[in-house]
Amino acid sequence: MAAAVDELGRKTPGKEQLAVEGFARALRQLPAIIADNAGYDSSELVAQLKSAHHKGHKSAGLDMNKGTIGDMEELK
Repeated sequence: MAAAVDELGRKTPGKEQLAVEGFARALRQLPAIIADNAGYDSSELVAQLKSAHHKGHKSAGLDMNKGTIGDMEELK
């Protein structure tokens, strides 16, 4: 979702662009905050999550039941 918001920020003129970019930054921080609060190694999980997203696994997310990366479509 942060990537889509980043893209919107690039297309948004003026001061609104700064707000959209700030929102994208906040979205990128959420997985680390969630992993930290769950007591997991957030640096490792976020790195794995970014890698999965770059490989095209757009439904990858944090599985906090297992402390791993999982497919959010399967966890519904």
